[in-house]
Amino acid sequence: MATINHKKIYNFHYQELIGKQGEAILDEWLKSIYKILDVSSIEKYQKMGIDRLLMRSDGSIITVEYKFDLASARTGNLFFETISVDTKNLTGWGWSSQADYWIFLIPTPEIIVIEPNKLRNLVWELRSILKEKKVPNINYNTWGVIIPLKQVKKIAHYQKKL
Repeated sequence: MATINHKKIYNFHYQELIGKQGEAILDEWLKSIYKILDVSSIEKYQKMGIDRLLMRSDGSIITVEYKFDLASARTGNLFFETISVDTKNLTGWGWSSQADYWIFLIPTPEIIVIEPNKLRNLVWELRSILKEKKVPNINYNTWGVIIPLKQVKKIAHYQKKL
């Protein structure tokens, strides 16, 4: 995070570096089970919210989006992005990702695998009590809701402490 006028500003390049470290951890965890194809830099997959294609031994493919939520260990919450860029009204990954699974790396360290529709349904069910959060960026804001990790873990497809 960079600081400008005493407000914390999201630093995309710093977060990208941290994200790459998280991706390496998740790739290492998955490589004994799947052949992994990194598609995160391909525009078609970026638009779909897909970071990896995981190929099973039978040839079938699973699409996943990786999420590394650094603050979750400190806050006990997960950030579900609803608006990516408010000045352009771009939908956040929480609603737009087309991945089969989201794999969250929580720095406790822990891995949580979620089916997107289950988390979307949880957000919808809890919408009256979830707190909305604005994350300042340079020239725009990102918006999302804060979901207690304990609620997320109840709907998880898979969890593992590292």
